[in-house]
Amino acid sequence: MAQSAISRTPNPALDLLRVLAAAMVLLVHAGQAAGLDSVTWVGGNGVLLFFILSGCLTMASLDRQSKPGAYYAGRARRILPLYWLVLAVRFVFDAVGYLAGGMPAGRVFGPNGPCGPRYLRYVFFLQMWLPSEDWMLWNNRNALWTMSAFAFFYLLAPWLHRLLEGLGRRFAAGRFWGSFALLLACLGSKGLLGRAIEQTLNALPAGSVDNISEFSAKNPPMELYAFLFGVTLFYAVKEGRGLLYGGFCLLLPMAFGFERMAWEGVFTVLVLLAVCLPCRVRPGGRAQRAVHFLSAGSFFLYLAHPMLLPFFPVLEPGGGLARWGYLAGILAVCLAVCYLLYGLAVRRFEALFARRR
Repeated sequence: MAQSAISRTPNPALDLLRVLAAAMVLLVHAGQAAGLDSVTWVGGNGVLLFFILSGCLTMASLDRQSKPGAYYAGRARRILPLYWLVLAVRFVFDAVGYLAGGMPAGRVFGPNGPCGPRYLRYVFFLQMWLPSEDWMLWNNRNALWTMSAFAFFYLLAPWLHRLLEGLGRRFAAGRFWGSFALLLACLGSKGLLGRAIEQTLNALPAGSVDNISEFSAKNPPMELYAFLFGVTLFYAVKEGRGLLYGGFCLLLPMAFGFERMAWEGVFTVLVLLAVCLPCRVRPGGRAQRAVHFLSAGSFFLYLAHPMLLPFFPVLEPGGGLARWGYLAGILAVCLAVCYLLYGLAVRRFEALFARRR
């Protein structure tokens, strides 16, 4: 296992986990449209899988290139062009929708309007840092709330990597134990941090913040623990402690009666297995090309699918085979449209920035 450190070698298993995470997030929003609460609950955990994958792969990237400047430049080329492109399209999409619905232009683009200056919080990844009186409009625009957390993780990552590497050299105990201790500290303080955030928000004038508990739970520092699950996974694999760490991740939810940390434990073990037991496909073959295409387009699917959902009528919560058929139709349309757009145009758009060094 010590030889299984993550490298540049393509890993179809990790690629498929990226696709699974994006599909789970799509499932949340499609399930809401179909009125299937059980599907929404399961799919909502796809964000955790994204965070854990990010922690592991970010440390692998920094292990190859630890200079913060080079790392930030690479992340910016990968994320910013596509994110800002989708955000610009989303802005136009929203503005046209509000204007077509009869809202005056002065209100749409005014200081407190849905497409006014406060839209800039999304441009600078501040949507989950700046509380608002309108939760659904400013803080939870479908998948975009997570981008605040991703930006926070990526900004923190080079310094976290340096800290763990420095501790490992100083105490000769290995980087894994430093990362593991940091994960335990984050888990232990998560409740205190959440209460502190809620108390701060409750102290604001009445009506300043909508849905305080949700805003607190999704605040970037509150999501850091999931990223640290992935960071610790990387060092566990690098130092041959994958079995030990995997056992911890399986026992942790048992200690809470599977009421907490169940998804985090399962997803971490899945990523661990994907790293240590990667599936093999013929290099350059159709299977590898297909998996790579799906993985490369998963970020676009993640960001863009919410713009398709308003075209589907929202059903009241309920059951029945018809709802499952409706759900399958939503999923099929969203997947087909997003990947078609990715293959025809978005992939070329990404390539323009990927070539700039």
